[in-house]
Amino acid sequence: LELEWAVATRVQADKDVVIASGMRCKPLDPSLTLVTGRMPTTAKMGIDATIAPELPRARFQRINYAFEDEVDVASYLADDDGKVDAAEAIDIDALAREILAIVSEEPAYYSDLVKRFWNRGFQAVSRALGRLHESGDLWSDEEGRVCLRDSPFAAVPPATKLTN
Repeated sequence: LELEWAVATRVQADKDVVIASGMRCKPLDPSLTLVTGRMPTTAKMGIDATIAPELPRARFQRINYAFEDEVDVASYLADDDGKVDAAEAIDIDALAREILAIVSEEPAYYSDLVKRFWNRGFQAVSRALGRLHESGDLWSDEEGRVCLRDSPFAAVPPATKLTN
């Protein structure tokens, strides 16, 4: 689980994955083509899932997901949980304004926003947050919480080096 978390949150495949072809190996892999008298070869892969030294470690703190222990996927897919009327029209712009009001006061984790507006439905909250991201209003703080782009909480992106 920890390895999966590290790979999912720290790996940029074009920079952090290395593939070496023609490496010697033991003939344990049933997909190998074995030739009598020759050492089998295969491709090996390496993944660097370390945190780059210039990135704040707080950004990689593990968070809990909203309702992770309570979600019953089968009932969600069946839409029979009674919490949200799927036919009810949700005003996404109004919900986005409510979210903006909250994060203008202090940063909030995505999961906390979902919990707070759960009665509006997960999809509505996701759409409202998406609309705020598209408009450029939202950013993240050093810990990955949602905040306003120009707020004092907003994380500053690490400086990038330009090469010639």
